[in-house]
Amino acid sequence: MIKLINSKWFQHPVFWILSIYAIGNYFSISSVFKFIDVFYALLFHVPLFFLVYFNLRVLIPRFLDQGKYLLYFLSIPLLLLATYVIHELTFEVMFPLLDSEFYMVSFTEWQVLLSIFLIYLILTTLIKLSKSWYTLQQVEKEKLSLELNSLKTQINPHFLFNSLNSIYSQALAKSDQTSETVLELSNLLRYMLYEVEEDKVPLIKEVEMLENYIELQKLRLEEGSKVGFTIEGDLDRVVIAPLLLFPLVENAFKHGMKDDSKHAFIEIKLKVDTGISFSIRNKLGQIDDMEKGKYGGIGLENVKRRLELIYPKSHEFEILKTKSEFRVNLTLI
Repeated sequence: MIKLINSKWFQHPVFWILSIYAIGNYFSISSVFKFIDVFYALLFHVPLFFLVYFNLRVLIPRFLDQGKYLLYFLSIPLLLLATYVIHELTFEVMFPLLDSEFYMVSFTEWQVLLSIFLIYLILTTLIKLSKSWYTLQQVEKEKLSLELNSLKTQINPHFLFNSLNSIYSQALAKSDQTSETVLELSNLLRYMLYEVEEDKVPLIKEVEMLENYIELQKLRLEEGSKVGFTIEGDLDRVVIAPLLLFPLVENAFKHGMKDDSKHAFIEIKLKVDTGISFSIRNKLGQIDDMEKGKYGGIGLENVKRRLELIYPKSHEFEILKTKSEFRVNLTLI
């Protein structure tokens, strides 16, 4: 039903039926709407058909849509003149050729005609522009939705590779933790693949996912490595965009645990108060030639873009780098 209503094959006939009824009533010589009023309205609409569709099919596509505004406005007086001529020819030439029992003449003053023509011209132009704007908004919305979905699914394949290697090592050593590790990886992948389709998810689920990820990463770290995750505040009833924090944590493990792992550290803090505050501090790993000037890589760019799209005026994102540390501070207001 909605598809039918949005179709031009429905909208145009409805527009013209209402228009014929309105014009017929406007020029009716009696208080009762008669067939002669409909007949007169139909004749009156001959030039209106020309005006509307010449504007919709020729002037707007060739000039207005192309940004040639001056040419469009210069063509309007010519269109109005042509419409007036067609109006006169309709009543002076075409109607006398019809086999009709009625006698009609164009008795409307040119000022009134010009006003009606302008109303139809402006009305149809505004309707066309509003539909074009709505279509553009829908396209932009779909484009943003696709972009967000793409950003949400950018999972680092190295993480999967390292996790599977860790599980393989545990299996060879016949570790009792193997089954628990497989379960943690399974829960993490399930969340990433199936539970992030919503625009917002409970913060507590996001935290559980991060905790699973941290536990998996700890499997490959040396004993001296320090990883801390502290949480303050009530996580209940707080929602957040899914996988927004994950790239920040992933980035910290990717670069903070590169070398000298015995002295490596990652400190993660999450605080929920009037908003959400999330910060990460990690040891600045050795940067190779490919990463010079791009420390943080696609993960941080992912977060920046999603913040622009989802929290355009309600976030603060800060990146600080010293000789020995890398810090990221995110606040969602």
